[in-house]
Amino acid sequence: MRPAGTETAIPSGPGGPVEAVLFDLDGTLLELDMDRFLPVYLRRLAAWVADLFDPEDFVRQLIRATTAVMENRDRSRTNAALLYETLWAGLDPARHPGARPDRREQALARFERFYREEFPKLQFMARRRPEAAALVEAARARGWKVVLATNPIFPMAAIAERLRWAGLDVGQFDLVTVLENMHSCKPQPDYYLEVADRIGVEPGRCLMVGNDLRQDIAPARAVGMAVYVAEGLVLHEGEPGAVDAPRGTLGQLLQWIVKSDGNRNTFANRPTLPGNNAPLE
Repeated sequence: MRPAGTETAIPSGPGGPVEAVLFDLDGTLLELDMDRFLPVYLRRLAAWVADLFDPEDFVRQLIRATTAVMENRDRSRTNAALLYETLWAGLDPARHPGARPDRREQALARFERFYREEFPKLQFMARRRPEAAALVEAARARGWKVVLATNPIFPMAAIAERLRWAGLDVGQFDLVTVLENMHSCKPQPDYYLEVADRIGVEPGRCLMVGNDLRQDIAPARAVGMAVYVAEGLVLHEGEPGAVDAPRGTLGQLLQWIVKSDGNRNTFANRPTLPGNNAPLE
C-alpha cells in the first residue's frame, strides 16, 4: 500500500488486469553491473577505433552524446539520430578522421564490426540468471505482451548479444527497446509512455520489472504502471518515487505468474507475492 500522504493526481496503481510485462535487462534478467562494465566497454571500443578517433576525446564525446540522448524530450528523432548528430558535432575532423563527413560511413561500419567481433568477448563480466528464461516464457504463456525494456542507449547488436548472455533471444519479445527504434530513454517517463504506445497497452495494465529504483521503478510507477523490484543488484535505494515498491526474487515472480488466477484482476485485489509482504500495485 502507498504511505499516507503520497496520493497524487498521477495514478500509481494499475488500471486493470495485466496485459504486458516490461523486463529490464542488466541487473534484472542478466547479472551485470553496469558501473563495472561500462569503463571496460568504453576502453575496448576506443581502442577498436583508435585509427579513426583520438581515444580520450572520443570517449569523452560519446559520454556527452549519450547523456544528451538520455535527457532528450523531443520525440521527433530516434535516439540513434541524436546520438550520432551529437557525437559528430563534438569531434574536430582535423583530429578525428572518422568524424569527417566522407569517412563517417567507415566509422559506422567499424562500430558494427566491434559489436560483432569484440563486444562478445565481454561476456566474462556477466552471469546468467537461471530463472530469466523461464520467467519470460511464463509471461508469454499467459498471453501477455513481453518487452525487453532495457535503456535504449546501445544499438540492437549490443543488446542482442547481452540477451544471448542471459540465455534469451530477441525473438522472445514483442518489443526490444534499442538505440535505433526509440525516441526516449530511462529515466524519462516519456520512455515508458512510448513503450506502452508501441505495444498498444495502457500503462495501467503494464508491469515493469527492474532493479534500478531511479531508472526502472519510480518513472514507471509515475505513469501508472505496476512495478516489481528484482532483488540481487538493487540500485538507488531510498529513491522517493519508489517507496514501498513490491520486491522479491525472480523466482518468486515466476511462481506468482505461473500460479496466479488469470481470470481475475490480481493487481486490483492487491495480493502479495509468496514470501513478500509488499502488495503488488
